[in-house]
Amino acid sequence: SSGINAEYGVNKNKKSPAPAAKSAGPVQKPPKLQLDGKKWSCEYQNGVKDIVIEAQVSQSLYIFKCVDSVISVKGKINSITLDNCKKTAIVVDSLVAGIDAVNCTSIKIQVNDKTPILNIDKTDGCQVFVQKSTGLETQFVTAKSSEVNVCLLEENGEYTESFIAEQFITKYNADSGKFVTELYEVVG
Repeated sequence: SSGINAEYGVNKNKKSPAPAAKSAGPVQKPPKLQLDGKKWSCEYQNGVKDIVIEAQVSQSLYIFKCVDSVISVKGKINSITLDNCKKTAIVVDSLVAGIDAVNCTSIKIQVNDKTPILNIDKTDGCQVFVQKSTGLETQFVTAKSSEVNVCLLEENGEYTESFIAEQFITKYNADSGKFVTELYEVVG
């Protein structure tokens, strides 16, 4: 008994345990929309297109496991987090701190006034709409994400769309003695 089996302590003569009983699938939790202190929670909404939150500057909003829903935030809010949402859209007037999107798929974010920063992490498909007059100051931080596009909205409703780069190339720079990472541009 040598090689990987021996290295990891695998006993070929030992019988495998009986398979676990199959569950009926994930348990669907009831939808939740509530304010607890200064934190709004919007969770497990499915297909709800008319969620409206009247926000205050000291409040935050946590959006969790919403599917095919639209959330509108009226007024200025401190921060918003979208976590594990699919095909969900958020329209917000203005933010003090910023928006975080993590573990999401096919989401849309629209900021009508401004936000200092948008953090997009482990998200596949994110379309962000910001006003050209205020959105140019927004910083976009992305990690482990794909298909992230930023649309600059003009006052007339038209917009120009740009993508956030997904591919980079890292090379050793002999002059500086360090590795340098640059945008990888595909030509062709």
